[in-house]
Amino acid sequence: MIGIMMAILAGFFIALQNVTNAAIGAEVSTWTTAMITQAVGAVGAMIISILARQNRLAGFAEVKPLYLFGGSFGAVVVASSVLAVTYVGATVANALLLIAQLGTVVLVEAMGGLDLKKSPIAGKQWLGLALMMLGAVFISL
Repeated sequence: MIGIMMAILAGFFIALQNVTNAAIGAEVSTWTTAMITQAVGAVGAMIISILARQNRLAGFAEVKPLYLFGGSFGAVVVASSVLAVTYVGATVANALLLIAQLGTVVLVEAMGGLDLKKSPIAGKQWLGLALMMLGAVFISL
């Protein structure tokens, strides 16, 4: 149940972040928006980490170098969402973002990439993605 609640919470904040990032992007450049957002997020995470007493850095050396670039993915997410919301609106941008997220993770799991357990793509997953794509089409009408 905690996983479901956290996923819903993350989705809520991703939607809000896309809209607020687009507002920042209207005033400054796209990559400046990404820089500001990532910096504010890093400071916020640091404060929460300290307050929650969960600032365990001992395992840092054990993290695969590839995974340390995950934050740079966040910068691309921010920059892309700023442009997407600007050009197609928040609703369509978020719908497409969700489809891209699900499609990507289905493929990564199917290949067993990024240390995930290999999981074949089931027919219901293809159906789910197709229905989401259809939903995005209806949302954009």
